[in-house]
Amino acid sequence: MSDAEAQSDWLQQLIRDFQDKLTCGLYDAIYSLDQPNVEILMRAQARTCVGAFLELGTLQHPLSLDDFLQAMRIAGPSQIELRRNGNVIEWIEQHHGQCVCPFVKRGVIRLDPKLCICGGHWVKVLFEVVARTEVEVEQVETAATGAQNCHFRVTVKGPTR
Repeated sequence: MSDAEAQSDWLQQLIRDFQDKLTCGLYDAIYSLDQPNVEILMRAQARTCVGAFLELGTLQHPLSLDDFLQAMRIAGPSQIELRRNGNVIEWIEQHHGQCVCPFVKRGVIRLDPKLCICGGHWVKVLFEVVARTEVEVEQVETAATGAQNCHFRVTVKGPTR
């Protein structure tokens, strides 16, 4: 490795460390907010995260609801167990007690149950964008609340396309 490459790598790491510290500080502040404000911020974060996920991944869209559910069994950041009973879908992400948020996995932010609000919005936005289906998402349990998996109950509200 040349001196110029080493200096470039060092500079990139310095910038990454700086960004990580800013992100950590922002999330510490977010975690101290009341529920309505956390909801607003986590909804926006989920939209950004879904956009990045769709750009990086291979999930085609739009899809019918049934095709979307089939694709998500293998297309997400972890294996997803899906059980459907009419308009209610049990969405269980197999996380083995670990959070899959990239910020948590890299040690940038601490895991807090409020972060799981983002996870619920992530699921909701995926349904809206990929399956073009309006849903309501209820958090049942998550890794941040001590569970092995992240379980969301999804209720289809609007027409499916």
